[in-house]
Amino acid sequence: MFNYLIESSVCLILFYLVYFFFLRNDTFFQRNRFYLLLSSLLAVTIPLVEFNLTPSTSGETIAVTLENISVGATNVEQTLETTVTNTWSLGTVLLVIYIVMVVLMIARFAWRMIRLIRIIRKSNVQVRMDYKLINTQGKLPTFSFMRYLFWDNTKELTPNERTKIINHELTHIRDLHSWDVMYMELVKIVLWFNPVIYLYDRSLKYHHEFIADAAVLKETSAKDYGKLLVQSLFKQMNLQLTHNFNQIEIKKRLAMMEKLRSPGYKFLKIFLLLPLMAMMLFAFSNSSPSVVPINQNDGGYRFAGVEGGLGLFYKRLSKELRYPIESQRKGIEGRVFVNFKIKADGSLTQFKILKGLDDACDKEAIRAIKAVNVNWLPAKMDGAIIGQKLTIPITFSLTDVKKQAQLTTK
Repeated sequence: MFNYLIESSVCLILFYLVYFFFLRNDTFFQRNRFYLLLSSLLAVTIPLVEFNLTPSTSGETIAVTLENISVGATNVEQTLETTVTNTWSLGTVLLVIYIVMVVLMIARFAWRMIRLIRIIRKSNVQVRMDYKLINTQGKLPTFSFMRYLFWDNTKELTPNERTKIINHELTHIRDLHSWDVMYMELVKIVLWFNPVIYLYDRSLKYHHEFIADAAVLKETSAKDYGKLLVQSLFKQMNLQLTHNFNQIEIKKRLAMMEKLRSPGYKFLKIFLLLPLMAMMLFAFSNSSPSVVPINQNDGGYRFAGVEGGLGLFYKRLSKELRYPIESQRKGIEGRVFVNFKIKADGSLTQFKILKGLDDACDKEAIRAIKAVNVNWLPAKMDGAIIGQKLTIPITFSLTDVKKQAQLTTK
């Protein structure tokens, strides 16, 4: 889990830097809204994407991935004592803090939703063509949520001012901005510890306001509308899921209204997302090589094997593997993909980590494979002995270690 959260956070930061330095000052408000929504979605999904990292075959070498082996419940001889005496490791403490905060964030989100629903149910709703109107009688400020327009009918406004404010809020309703806000609330629940997600949230709400302002400016001058913004004295409402007419800094909105429209070619800057996304997919994706059973003949191939069968290799590797205590204390767990080559003489060479966890787990995985005392049988192709590359996924699981510790102490 920690690896996922770290990788998601790095993705989020890099995506936001692109927005901050290249996109935020352009007047393509819908483009920027789309970018903020898409990039935040990519940040939380890229680490979950799986693609095949098995090396491609070339020349006289074929590549195969073995089945996964887990380090934990059957491999705790050297780590059991530490696990029993130090159950509350740093990783465990951080996990508990994370879960508690997630629960609190969910509770806050649910409370706000329930509060809004209660307000709607207690109100006299007037159904209009594009929205549903609720007069607040001065108890609430003017704001919009989903298809509901909450209107403070105690404010003294001219018909022209009323029309401008309604058009502003109707833009929020028609463009489904409330869905954006609720989506961002869900992302904040997952990445609550990352300050960049709050910058995302604020930037998205800015662009909601810019979009709504631009819609009003199609029918009025920036000068007149700016005066209305400055003169508006609506109270703020701490619902966070709504769009208040006066929700963000007036100065920023006024500056954006006066800004010259960005030239069309700048719209293409959104494609900066593509190379950044490709880089993150390669760096952070949950790479999972496809598993190919190797004790079988496939046409002219005879895959590499072990004298006594692969079961013997797995058994000895399982006994050899040790979960690094340092990694346990840090709460590090997950899979390490070790790739190596079986030469024509049966010896092993070219060890490398395709996707690792930390330095300790990576080194332990390679050490254990090298230490297993078995005789490898080289692969054959059309009767000729050839080299073969293998990838072994090794799972380091804190859950398995803790279960074994609990069973031992009973």
